[in-house]
Amino acid sequence: MKPIRDFSHGDTRAPYLVTYQVYDPEFPAVFLKIKKLIQDVAGPIVVEHFGSSSIPGLGGRGALDIAIPAPESEHSYLRQLLYGIGFQDSPFPHYLPLLVGCLSHIQRNYAILLYLVLPESKVYTDWLKFRCHMLNNLEDASAYDDVKRQAIARGDTQGEHYQEAKLPFLAAIEDKLKGEIS
Repeated sequence: MKPIRDFSHGDTRAPYLVTYQVYDPEFPAVFLKIKKLIQDVAGPIVVEHFGSSSIPGLGGRGALDIAIPAPESEHSYLRQLLYGIGFQDSPFPHYLPLLVGCLSHIQRNYAILLYLVLPESKVYTDWLKFRCHMLNNLEDASAYDDVKRQAIARGDTQGEHYQEAKLPFLAAIEDKLKGEIS
């Protein structure tokens, strides 16, 4: 049996119907298990944890967002290795290459969204900046948590609507990040 299970073993509503879940203190341990599984087959490649599940105390949809930055010439090879441990192509459309899976940890199934990205891509570098900012600015992380809860409470539970509800907050953080860099 492959260590990464079919996405259907997780909460398959997560990418489609967004529900708010409080931060799970097991996220770091789950990420480390996933990273080890990937590096056991792919070698010592970079595997990054980002998104809400990488920020202690920040709730979200409960899925682990993971990125593997690699040159495009390696994406096909990496995909084959990832398929071998159980990842599968995303069942929903996405603007980035996306694989999904599920890992069982302490009698709970954790949904995984895994992105293959170019190391120099703006989206990847923005994810890392955002994670760093949130880890160092807990008041912003708390405010982001509130934005997510309010969006769900208003009924913005479809993926696109949920993302749109967060845009004003995310734009404000992006402006802060630009100010920090200047």
